[in-house]
Amino acid sequence: FTIHHRSCSPMLEADVVRSEQLQFPDTLTIFIIQFTMISYLLVLLLSLLGYRALAFSCHQSSSPAKYRFSNSQHYRGSPNVVGASVSRMEMASGESPTGDQAYEKIRYLGSGEDAIIRPGVVLVAPTHEFDHFLMRSAVFVNAIGLDENENAIIRGVVLDHPTAFSIGEMSPNVMGNLSDNVLFRGGYDGSDSAMLLHSAGGPDGTVKSDDMIGNSGIFEGGVVSAMESADAGSIDPTQCKFFFNHMQFTEKEIDDMFAGTEDGDEWVSLEIPKEYILNSGYGRGDLWSKLRNKIREIRNKA
Repeated sequence: FTIHHRSCSPMLEADVVRSEQLQFPDTLTIFIIQFTMISYLLVLLLSLLGYRALAFSCHQSSSPAKYRFSNSQHYRGSPNVVGASVSRMEMASGESPTGDQAYEKIRYLGSGEDAIIRPGVVLVAPTHEFDHFLMRSAVFVNAIGLDENENAIIRGVVLDHPTAFSIGEMSPNVMGNLSDNVLFRGGYDGSDSAMLLHSAGGPDGTVKSDDMIGNSGIFEGGVVSAMESADAGSIDPTQCKFFFNHMQFTEKEIDDMFAGTEDGDEWVSLEIPKEYILNSGYGRGDLWSKLRNKIREIRNKA
C-alpha cells in the first residue's frame, strides 16, 4: 500500500511525485499494545476505587473487644423445642441426604413472631420483602452475640446471591483446588471481609475450624487447612463455600422483620440439610424458590 505526496516547495522540482512505502505493525504487536493499555487503565481504575484483596475474618475474633459471638446462643426458642436436628440425625446414621431425601428433611421452625431463631437455622424471606439483599433470599444464621452495650446481634449470610467472581480472583491467598469456588455475596456488612463455611470440621474432620454452628453440620473458618485438605483430596471443594461480607441485625430489626405480614405471608425459620447450605450452583433466589415451595407444601398439609 503506497501513498503519494505532491511537493509544494519552490526549492524542489515542480510536480515531483514521491512514493513512500508505509510500514504497518503486525497483528501481534497491535494486540500487545492494546493489552498493555487496557491493563494500565484497569490498574488505575482499581486504585481509584480503593480495591484490595479480600481478607478472611471469623466472628469470634474479628472484633473481640466489641462483639462476643457464639455458635450456639439462642435468640428465640429452645434447643429442645423441635428435638433432634437434621444434621444430628445425619451424623448418627453416617449418611447425608441427597435429592428428594434432602428435600424431605427440611424442617419448619415457625414463622413470624413464633419463629425459632438460633445459629444454624435458615431464615426465608416473604414475597413482600424488598430490601436489596433480603428480597428472594435465604439467610443462614451463623452466630448470635452481644455488642458493647449488651445488645443482641444476629449475624448471617445470604446463601443464594452469587457474584461473577471466584474466590481465587478476589483473594490471591486462596490457591489450589479451592480457588475456583464461586464467591457469594453474603450481605452488606463486614468491611469487605470473606468467610468460609464448610462441612469438614469437628473431631473427625480434616479442617481445623470453630465448633459446629448450632446443629447444622456446618463449620466456619480454617481456610489454610481447607486448602491443604482439598489439594490432598481429603475433602471435595464442594464441601466449602465462600462469602463476601454478611448480614447483621439488631434485636429490633429482627423483631420488625418477623412482625411484618402481608396476606398471611411472613418470614419463616427452617432447618435444612448442609448440602443445601453449601451448594455453590445457585443463581440469585434459587434456594429461596425451593424453600418457598417446601413451606407451601407444609402449610397445605397443616
